[in-house]
Amino acid sequence: MFCAGSAFPVPREPIQYWQLNTGSHIAYIHYQARPPAKADPIILLHGGPGAFIVDHSALAEQFYQSLAHLGYNVYLYDQIGSGHSTRLPDPRLYTVKRHINDLEAIRQTLQAQRLILIGDSWGATLGASYIAEHPDRCAKAIFSGPGAIDGSDIKASTYADAPVVKAADAWFAKIFSQPRYEKMRDILTADVVTLYRSIPERELDAEFDDFVHRTSRFLVCDPEKFPADAPVTGMGWWANLMTSADLGNRRRDLKPLLAKTQIPVLILRGGCDYLRWEVAYDYKLAFPNATLIYVPDAGHLFGYDQPKIYSSTIEAFLQGRTLPIPPYTSATVPRRVMPRAEARNHTPCRQTVGAKSPPEANRF
Repeated sequence: MFCAGSAFPVPREPIQYWQLNTGSHIAYIHYQARPPAKADPIILLHGGPGAFIVDHSALAEQFYQSLAHLGYNVYLYDQIGSGHSTRLPDPRLYTVKRHINDLEAIRQTLQAQRLILIGDSWGATLGASYIAEHPDRCAKAIFSGPGAIDGSDIKASTYADAPVVKAADAWFAKIFSQPRYEKMRDILTADVVTLYRSIPERELDAEFDDFVHRTSRFLVCDPEKFPADAPVTGMGWWANLMTSADLGNRRRDLKPLLAKTQIPVLILRGGCDYLRWEVAYDYKLAFPNATLIYVPDAGHLFGYDQPKIYSSTIEAFLQGRTLPIPPYTSATVPRRVMPRAEARNHTPCRQTVGAKSPPEANRF
């Protein structure tokens, strides 16, 4: 869960499947609660869109088990179109609404009145979208390195000089410069059905895997804490492309809806994050009962850089105890920190925004 997409060949817990009433066939792993089990299960929402978590479970198994030890049933699932979950026959079905409906169907399948959501990056975006639509179905939410809270924020969500953004710009430009893929550049006006017939699911998945594998080290402050040798196999290209495009095309402002909720929300944001400070702070402003934790020496994948702070803060928040580090309450934007691998040769940051590569994506 600390990374959006690292894979391990054999998960520690058995893979199971839900056949949801949305039509989605979803792979998941369950960490059984230590009795007496609490009523509200924890659902992990991975990054992406199009990333995965089931094959990644071994890396953070101790964390999941610690939550189960506290009495929570913990569920990790691969969102539709990625990992071990089914790919859809029509890529136009990869929408934010589909992901919301799948999450609600999971709640119904578990027969839970409410869920506790832990969302990383795009997973936070999905969590906020779910809460806006089902405010009475979420007991608590934890958002780590959160992505843009709604589609209107995406174009201004990144630092243009961040290493992962520059790498993504170059990679997408290379992909879309090839005649076979150039029509994907403007997916909102493309004939998606015809494109999909000529470029089916999984054709670009392997290249997407390779790109994520090579650039994931940019998502932490200290690359030595990232398991660089772990393979990445399971990214969903079409799920990422179409969900990102749908999110960017949505013009619904979620903030007035979220302002009506009193759900306790914890936001974890690191100083090395490639997403602009305002993106995380939007969650603090949107949720009336939100607590923001800022740690300078943590990246977008907060839990890799600061696993002890990540775990202890989440556990304290869930139990209603005092957090191990004080909340960030200042209205001042904190100092931006560059990843250590880039700091040697990096010139002072320009606080510019917006990745130029199409489609505008909420990456990882």
